[in-house]
Amino acid sequence: MGTKDQNREKIWRLIDVLKEAASFLGTRGIDNSRLNAEQLLGHVLGLKRIDLYVQFEKPISLQERKTYKTLLLRRASHEPLQYILGETEFMSLPFKVTPDVLIPRPETETLVEKIVEEAGGQEKISILDIGTGSSNIAISLAKYMTGAKIVAVDTNDEILSVARENATVNNVEEKIDFIKTDIREKEFCQVVMPPFDLVVSNPPYISEKAWEVLPEEVRKYEPKDALYGGADGFFFFQMIGEKGKEILKSGGKLFFEVGDGQSEKVETILRNMGYQNVKTFPDLNGIDRVVRGVLIS
Repeated sequence: MGTKDQNREKIWRLIDVLKEAASFLGTRGIDNSRLNAEQLLGHVLGLKRIDLYVQFEKPISLQERKTYKTLLLRRASHEPLQYILGETEFMSLPFKVTPDVLIPRPETETLVEKIVEEAGGQEKISILDIGTGSSNIAISLAKYMTGAKIVAVDTNDEILSVARENATVNNVEEKIDFIKTDIREKEFCQVVMPPFDLVVSNPPYISEKAWEVLPEEVRKYEPKDALYGGADGFFFFQMIGEKGKEILKSGGKLFFEVGDGQSEKVETILRNMGYQNVKTFPDLNGIDRVVRGVLIS
């Protein structure tokens, strides 16, 4: 029997396919290539990662291998794993993600945790989430703060469609009002229906210089509007800070996520606007990640 016939009759086991896939992704410069290969194969087969380990001898069909190869080629081109899978996790909650929205980052959990820590005990609290994206922040706050009533805003219907779907999946759709509006519009403050006890934003804060050196996965695939914060990266901090003075109650708090090295400048922006008790909090890596200011009028 010839080589061609031998190849046709070869039984491809899960372990064989996984080893080749991990090696392939590694040669394409994908970090954690084995983990990526496992997650993609689990997605194709409908198996959790743990199940892959107990089914290493499972035969993989030709169609399953073809589907898997298609996903591997997408990942090898540095398309983010979360977009390929169509989902990710944040604060132990499931979130749908599409190229219309920024992929939630683990460091943003620090922002949610600080808000819950400082305001989670309030019986009723009104919150505005500016630039909600997948709505990972708003939904997490709604989930972990029983007294929260949240308005979440973003600039287009595609983004808000993802956000609403995530709210439904996490059973908090009745606690969040989604509104299409833009912080740069004159009518913004009237549209969002103030006043609020708390305003939160993970705004676009990548500067022009930083944009040029972003990893290909981010620069090529994630929405620029959710990342680029103007020439120096501080455009939206300034604008949201100004709007916050119009829509926060006296004693209300403004919380920002900030980029590495930005906290001191953001603190200065808030102090110059009259915010008090301005404070910065680090993430789990020790990087200054959250800036909070209090509006006392």
